[in-house]
Amino acid sequence: MRSRVISVMAAAVAATAALAQPAQAAPLVDGVYRFAALQDGKCLIWPKPNGNRGMVSLGDCTENTNTSANWQVRLRPNGTMEVSTPGSNPRTCLSLATDYKVMANDCAGKYAEWTVSYGSAGPGSAVWADIEHTPSDQSNSWGKLVDDPGVTGRIIVRRVPIEPHYWALQQVS
Repeated sequence: MRSRVISVMAAAVAATAALAQPAQAAPLVDGVYRFAALQDGKCLIWPKPNGNRGMVSLGDCTENTNTSANWQVRLRPNGTMEVSTPGSNPRTCLSLATDYKVMANDCAGKYAEWTVSYGSAGPGSAVWADIEHTPSDQSNSWGKLVDDPGVTGRIIVRRVPIEPHYWALQQVS
């Protein structure tokens, strides 16, 4: 009986240790998410409430699913993902300007293609999101979406390598 208790306790300790290990980055499943900057708690927002085109920036995080702090993530047939403004008509997605600033624009084309993954350092740790621009043509616009105070609008794509822990991730629906 004593050896059985010890083996159960050992298994519980091993399971707890496994949970505490950093998670590998995993693909984000389709859904609506909020991306919050870890530095100041601001959220990645659309150009303006109910707007569908223009420069993306950081703003107040909100709880309403119809507000500018929520983004729809959806897998494309080519393996990249769209990060779009939910309910926009016509549909608009996170895209890049020629200077690598991030904007909401037409969902078509290589500049609206992303890889979105997530991970965590373990129980009680923030779940982070890694949003990387990955055009399927392997063009020179690869890079990670970061909050950069030195850039107008504060959101830019920077070339890899960059640590992926830039955004706290919350699933909205």
